[in-house]
Amino acid sequence: MKKIVTVLIAVAALFGAMGTQKAKAAGGDMAVGLNGGFATYNDGGYMSLYYQYEFATHFRLAPEIGYVFRNDGCSAFTMNVDMQFPFRLHRVVAVYPLVGLTFNNWMWHDGNAARVGGNFGAGIDFYLTNYLKLNIQGKYSVMNDTSGGFFGVGIGYEF
Repeated sequence: MKKIVTVLIAVAALFGAMGTQKAKAAGGDMAVGLNGGFATYNDGGYMSLYYQYEFATHFRLAPEIGYVFRNDGCSAFTMNVDMQFPFRLHRVVAVYPLVGLTFNNWMWHDGNAARVGGNFGAGIDFYLTNYLKLNIQGKYSVMNDTSGGFFGVGIGYEF
């Protein structure tokens, strides 16, 4: 996993150095994409589908639906609605803190636990082209009995 993340960061840095992205207009941008990585609660992998809508220069809404793959007899269905606050460091790089709400339904062989909680974390976007971006994100979901972190890498299409 570390090698994959290192390669993706190197590719993003190469594209960033070439300056492939035009300056973005303020607000009105949308993106859809896939995100995948590591979930700490069950030490397993996860995959999610996300949508982002940027209402203003430094505010976007990012709903996400995902699945945490079974590990140690435990898997989960997740839904999140996060608010992200992106700040451009360069025309091809943006960082963002995030806060939001989460619903997780953790499933074991002998039952399940549906929990509502809050998210907080941060991420970084690398704009590879006018339409394609790579993101690295980490967030922690605070819930009763099932809190855990989600650390992943994603790719998205902007339109």
